[in-house]
Amino acid sequence: MAIERVQRPIWDAVLAAAWGARNAAAKERFRTEIRGSALTPHFYQTADGWRAPLWHLPARPGSTGEPVILSTGIALNHRTLDLHQDRSLVRHLHAEGFDVFVLNHRGDECSEPPHDHAAFDFDDIVAHDVPAAIAEVKTISGAERVHWIGHGLGGQLLVAHLANDGDRDIASAVNICSAATFQPMKATARRIAHVAQLMPKHWRIPIRKIQDILTAASRPQDLVVLSRRIEGPMMRSLMIEGTQDLGIGLVQQMAKWTEVGHLCNRDNRFDYTAGLHGRKVHLLAIAAPDDPMCPLPAAKAAIDQLAEGHGEWWPLEAGWGHLDPIAGADAPRVIFPKVSSWLDIHRNRCWARP
Repeated sequence: MAIERVQRPIWDAVLAAAWGARNAAAKERFRTEIRGSALTPHFYQTADGWRAPLWHLPARPGSTGEPVILSTGIALNHRTLDLHQDRSLVRHLHAEGFDVFVLNHRGDECSEPPHDHAAFDFDDIVAHDVPAAIAEVKTISGAERVHWIGHGLGGQLLVAHLANDGDRDIASAVNICSAATFQPMKATARRIAHVAQLMPKHWRIPIRKIQDILTAASRPQDLVVLSRRIEGPMMRSLMIEGTQDLGIGLVQQMAKWTEVGHLCNRDNRFDYTAGLHGRKVHLLAIAAPDDPMCPLPAAKAAIDQLAEGHGEWWPLEAGWGHLDPIAGADAPRVIFPKVSSWLDIHRNRCWARP
């Protein structure tokens, strides 16, 4: 780790120089300076021996302190939710009086496996990590239920937990750009998925290094695939500071979803999305029309399964992409207040027994 701390500034300078050479006419910086996060780690342990951090920003003195767990998208780390002081969902919720936690699970780099650990996939995270993390948050906060906010994969973990009768744990929830149904993959994606199926499940894809190189080689217009509202320097900081390596087992199960068209377990014997049918969970689903990773109908599918009157559907206007609701320039003004207002309506449910 000490070596990495020494080498990282040198590597960052190399990336900046490479980007500058490729974009000599650009009138913007390579990246925005990112300061330290307000979050500190608190570790929890699963029944099968994994150890992972819950990143925590304790409720401010005098607040009611309802606990809220935030869960990030695929290959993104906790910094994406606390990237910069002026657009941090973590700090917004803290200012609104919540006790804020950001989930890490066995799919994240900073998790610690047992000595004899096997490969893992989405089902393992749902079965072990999510219940263990929720139980730990309940213990810390003293609450009977927690709020949950999931972006991308983080929302899919919520859907699967609810389908496994986890609705007793959830006071209310917000899914952001989180697909519950899937379209068939394009040819290139199918080839990548096929290669992933041939790789050992315990391997990790070095997303961080790949993203460093892609970011340094990018042009400003390349970023619109994931974002329409994050400035270039901020977006490049997010890509460098906010990404992490990705477990093959997780990729393999996600590839299965695109084959069958819905959120399912590893052998497609259980449809997690259908498992929401009739459940009385207070869920707000937010989706971006310019998000290639989560088309509007794919996000709305979860709401359509819930008992009448429990879900709320909020499709954003044109011009919002996959990462914009959590880190876009307009997110603190448009998205964050809507999220905290939804949780505020259901604050009392955190303390009432299921």
